[in-house]
Amino acid sequence: MSIENAVTMRKVAERAGVSMMTVSLALRNDASASRISKETCLHVRAIARELRYHPNARGRALRSGKNNVIGLYAGYGFVNVRLPFFTEIVSGLQEGCERFKNDLLLHGTFHGGTPDDIYAELVDGRVDGLVVQMPADDPLAERLANSPFPVVAVADALPGLPSITVDDAGGSRLLAMHLWERGYEEAVYISGSVLARSAIRRRDAFLSTAAEIGMRIIEPPPSDTVDWDEALRSRILPGPDGRRKVVVCWNDQAAYRMFANLRRSGLRVPEDVGVAGFDGCPTPLESIWSLCTVRAPWAVAARTAVEYLNALKEGSPIPEQTVLPVELVPGQTV
Repeated sequence: MSIENAVTMRKVAERAGVSMMTVSLALRNDASASRISKETCLHVRAIARELRYHPNARGRALRSGKNNVIGLYAGYGFVNVRLPFFTEIVSGLQEGCERFKNDLLLHGTFHGGTPDDIYAELVDGRVDGLVVQMPADDPLAERLANSPFPVVAVADALPGLPSITVDDAGGSRLLAMHLWERGYEEAVYISGSVLARSAIRRRDAFLSTAAEIGMRIIEPPPSDTVDWDEALRSRILPGPDGRRKVVVCWNDQAAYRMFANLRRSGLRVPEDVGVAGFDGCPTPLESIWSLCTVRAPWAVAARTAVEYLNALKEGSPIPEQTVLPVELVPGQTV
C-alpha cells in the first residue's frame, strides 16, 4: 500500500462512527481500552482489521516520548554473538523484550569514539533504556551513572548503576573445593589479561580458597595473554612426584582452548591433567567435552535487566545490586 493510500486512524474512526480518541483507546494493548465499552472496543478493532490499519510506531513514539526500544552496549569492544556468553545474554534480552513488548537494538559504537561521542549516540533518542556491560573504570560508565537515562549493568557491577551479577566468588570457592575433593593438589590458574571485575573476583576467590585448603598454585608464565607455548606447557606437564594437576580457566572459552591444546600436545584429559572453567553456557562442544565448570544464569540476568529497565521507565524502584546464584557442574574433564 502506498503512503498516499495508507489507512489512517481518522479513516478507521469515520468508518466505525466514533471519535479518533475512541479508536486510540480501543487499539491500545493496555488497560486504556477499559475506558470504553467492550462492544465498542470489539467493533473498532474489527473495522481496523477490515481496513488493514497498522498504527504508526514513529508517531506513537513522538506522542508518548517513548520508542519502546531498549539497547545493549558492550564496552569491551564488540558484541560477538558467536561467543556462548553473549549468546545467552542476547537470548535473555530477547525473552525479556518479548514479555514486555520491547524491541532490542544492539549498539555498534565500537569505532574508537570519545566517551562523549559514544554517550551522545547511546542517548540520542533511539532507545528508552540501556543494558550495558563494561569495565568499571570506563569513563562512559560514570557518565551514564550521572545521567537520568535508565541504565542497568549486567555481569560486572558499575558504581552508581543498578547491576545484575552472579556469585563469582562463591562459584570459584565451590570449584576449588570440588577439585581438591577430586584429588587435585596443584592448579594453574589462567586469567590472561582480562580486567573485568567478575574475572578478578573469580581468580581471587579461587586462589584464597586454594591457600586455605592446601592446594598449591603454579603461576603461569608472566605475559599479557597466556598463549600455549613451551613455558606454559612445562608448568602443566605431570611431575615425577605424582601430584595431580588441574588447569583452571577464568571462563569456559579459555578452558575449551586449553583442552584442545592439551590434546594436541598428547596429554590426556583428565588422566594426565584436569581442566575446569566458569560460565556453563550451552555450547555444541559440551556434547564432545563435558567440561567441569560453574554454571552462571546469564540468560536470567539479561531477562531481569529488561524487567528492571521497564520498572525504571515507569518510575518504580529496583534493587541496587542483584547477585544471582551459580551451580557447580562436575563434568568429565577433572
